[in-house]
Amino acid sequence: MKPLSALVAAGLFAAVLAGCAQYENKRGVEVTWQEAVTSHLVRGETTRGEVLRLLGPPSQVISLEEETVLYYLFERSKGDGLILILYNRIKIDTHYDRAILFFNENDILTDFATRIDVPADA
Repeated sequence: MKPLSALVAAGLFAAVLAGCAQYENKRGVEVTWQEAVTSHLVRGETTRGEVLRLLGPPSQVISLEEETVLYYLFERSKGDGLILILYNRIKIDTHYDRAILFFNENDILTDFATRIDVPADA
């Protein structure tokens, strides 16, 4: 009878070690570059100061030879996993919202592009 109770105890121990996991992560700057805001941006007229007042501080400032780039990024990840003794599986789905704005040497907006990625389950 002792080997059977040891086997049952080992099975219960293995069941306790197995489990599920969930993961959620959000990082970056607040998404303020919706269409209602970016519709006020005019190529050749809008200044870098006006953009900073509208969108706030960027994630990154990139200095090129004759241009400056303001880069805004927000990252959103969700995932789940199955953790077993001999097999583990983790799936993470990451989406990025981003805006990139180009300014000439006079700090005038020359071009920009934005994307707000809506996950399928949203």
